[in-house]
Amino acid sequence: MSSTDTTSRRTAGVDDLVAQLTLEEKALLLEGVDSWRTNAIPRLGIPSLFLTDGPHGVRMVRDDGGAFGVGDNRPSTSFPTSATVAHSWDPDLARRMGAAIARESRDFGVHVLLAPGVNIMRNPLCGRNFEYYSEDPLVSGAFGTAFVQGVQGQGVATSVKHFAANSNEDYRFVGDSLVDERALREIYLRAFERIVRDARPATVMCAYNRLNGTFCSDHRELLTGILRNEWEFDGVVMTDWGAMHDRVASLEAGCELDMPGEVAHNRAAIIDAVRDGRLAPEVLDEAVRRMLRLIERATPDAASPAEPHDPVAHAALAREIAIDSGVLLANDGTLPLDAGAPAGSLVVVGELFEKMRFQGAGSSLILPPEVVTPKDAFDARGVDYAYARGYRTLTAERDPALAREAVDAARVAETVLFFGGLDDFEESEGFDRTHLRLGEPQVALLRELLDTGARVVLVLFAGAPVEVPFAEELAAVLDLALPGMHGGEAAAALLFGEANPSGKLTETWTRTATDASSGADYDRGVIARYAESIYVGYRYHDAAGTPLAYPFGHGLSYTGFAYRDLDVRVVGDRVEVGATIANTGGRAGAEVVQLYVGNNDGAVFKAEQELRAFAKVPVAAGAEERVTLSFELGDLAYWDVAAHDWVLEDGEYEIRVSASAADIRLRAPLTVDRGHTSRSPYPAAVDADYATPPVGIPASFPTLLGREVPEEDRSGRLTFETRLGDAGRSFIGRAVLGAVLGCVRKEFRAAQAMPDSAERDAKLKSTHFVVRMMPSMSLRSLAMSSGGAMPYGLAAGLAEIAEGHPLRGIRRIFGRRRAATADRPTT
Repeated sequence: MSSTDTTSRRTAGVDDLVAQLTLEEKALLLEGVDSWRTNAIPRLGIPSLFLTDGPHGVRMVRDDGGAFGVGDNRPSTSFPTSATVAHSWDPDLARRMGAAIARESRDFGVHVLLAPGVNIMRNPLCGRNFEYYSEDPLVSGAFGTAFVQGVQGQGVATSVKHFAANSNEDYRFVGDSLVDERALREIYLRAFERIVRDARPATVMCAYNRLNGTFCSDHRELLTGILRNEWEFDGVVMTDWGAMHDRVASLEAGCELDMPGEVAHNRAAIIDAVRDGRLAPEVLDEAVRRMLRLIERATPDAASPAEPHDPVAHAALAREIAIDSGVLLANDGTLPLDAGAPAGSLVVVGELFEKMRFQGAGSSLILPPEVVTPKDAFDARGVDYAYARGYRTLTAERDPALAREAVDAARVAETVLFFGGLDDFEESEGFDRTHLRLGEPQVALLRELLDTGARVVLVLFAGAPVEVPFAEELAAVLDLALPGMHGGEAAAALLFGEANPSGKLTETWTRTATDASSGADYDRGVIARYAESIYVGYRYHDAAGTPLAYPFGHGLSYTGFAYRDLDVRVVGDRVEVGATIANTGGRAGAEVVQLYVGNNDGAVFKAEQELRAFAKVPVAAGAEERVTLSFELGDLAYWDVAAHDWVLEDGEYEIRVSASAADIRLRAPLTVDRGHTSRSPYPAAVDADYATPPVGIPASFPTLLGREVPEEDRSGRLTFETRLGDAGRSFIGRAVLGAVLGCVRKEFRAAQAMPDSAERDAKLKSTHFVVRMMPSMSLRSLAMSSGGAMPYGLAAGLAEIAEGHPLRGIRRIFGRRRAATADRPTT
């Protein structure tokens, strides 16, 4: 589009443009095209927007591969993933990272960055947790707000996702998240609310799943009642790619943009509904206005071109974030290592040393211009070490020869660095893990290495918690999570003491998956009962007394910190808490100071304590710093399901200044006397079942939920909403799944045949993600996400035939040609 066209479009008011658009053009403007773009209306000077992933870098496809982008990506900076960045407990790093990603986005011509993901880490098995920040909504909201501010400060729009209660991958396309009103408000919506109110994101992306029986794209209470009316969101709501359910209902609910679009049925549904009076023209026009405002907001002025981004500076920022986010989980004094130790004293084991896993797999997969592995970083420093591969990634089979070589090398070593973790076939978007264990080849080898008598340090690469085998025998454990393309530099800097570890966990590490707060009902089926209610993560474990591997907020340092001189003041509507943090060791470091509030002992069930503020405080060796943390008194309110509002209870609370959720250093009372007398809005059965975190599914859960729990269809029949992998009793279901998997498996085999390279790794991960994801899709989600490759009429017709209506199904299949007449108009 020429600058003249852009100027004329900006000059014309939004209302004038709406008046000039035809009905067909309005429908067209509210859907995507070519997987990643919105439709342009050239005759009116309305340009197309380019939207792309992702949370830790710009994933811009060079060769369109469809809705899930199984294709080549342009090289871009691969920053640490969101879960990793959050371990820094420094939202300013997220802000700077967002600004850097936005500069690259502008260079690539990207208008809307599909990030950040701020869903709560409800369960450690979720395959997409590496894209999220925390199990705690305060942490998620703080980092999400900073990221949005960083991106949009550079003129690029964001899309906060996935709205809402999207907590698993295996059932995300068809699942129904049953969440009680209080848990929804206090846990699952809280981060979104903060970001919307404080950062004003340009768009919000609705999730695939149902929420309490209604698909998020159709959920008027969620998209209009809460998001727009309560939080005053003034941007565009778009679907996740293929998350559309009912196009007319979605517009009435407040969902404007259908991505990836090109579903002729949806376009025809809008046009027909307006013409026959089922959809008010004013509703359609308001959706178009919002879309036009987004276009105006996201398209830069040609007179103000952006400066090119600085790849060297962005790489340095990725390295800085990775270092600040490393978490020292355990250390008996073995770390830091001496880089000048005698030859032969250090043995390094593990393929991840030379083939570092630095990012997660799926839609956020980045192709970086370079990768610095731990091996690269060690060699650049001239470290003297012996290396044994030990095991192979991307396979469950043990290689006895590699294991034997590693054990033989360890027999003469003083210290063994074991680089382990999860690979992209074990953890990825598109599927969930089934356990927290490391691969058996790694566990068996680690046992043998420990049996040699050497000191063994475990260095972990994983996007979420894992079981740490033989933890009591290890000399140290360093968690680098998924540290981005310069993660090797972070590994070397932290292991050899060039930097002092200062990261802390933003999720609880349980000993096993069954210990998780949602372990009673996670990934059991389409119906997801959030029966733990508000007891998520540490909120559960604090009250239940769960024996943990590592608590929320945990992280060690090479120095020590003492806390003293607590001061608590109520100033107006805010609580201000001061404390002195002293560095008691010989190294400079930074301490993450966490402020929890112990809840009052009232009539309403609550968590034992909740995080209310935090700060990362740098302190020089032997010095001390005064830190002030504060929060609004209103933050102590709970969501009252009778009043449908926030209620602050009077009573005695406790201020706790802590090094982790389990390491309280300072305490002081806090009396609240400007709220309401404690009373329970719940029936007695709910109060009894939830006075402590529930074990299993309480009998009163339907009462807490406010509705009956629906029965799940486990018949194995194929319907329009059945997961293809569950339709095993249907011949058509098996045939459709076989046909779909045949196509993507061909892509996977082609990736396997490529020569060893970063491009091969990216292609392998991306295609594997789709192979694993396809059985979780339904006929509807296939039709909605395929960009026309699976026509809606064909999908609906196959479902009719599978349900015993062959004639009706055949009519639907061949009737799809009529729907195609609503295809893109000539403009």
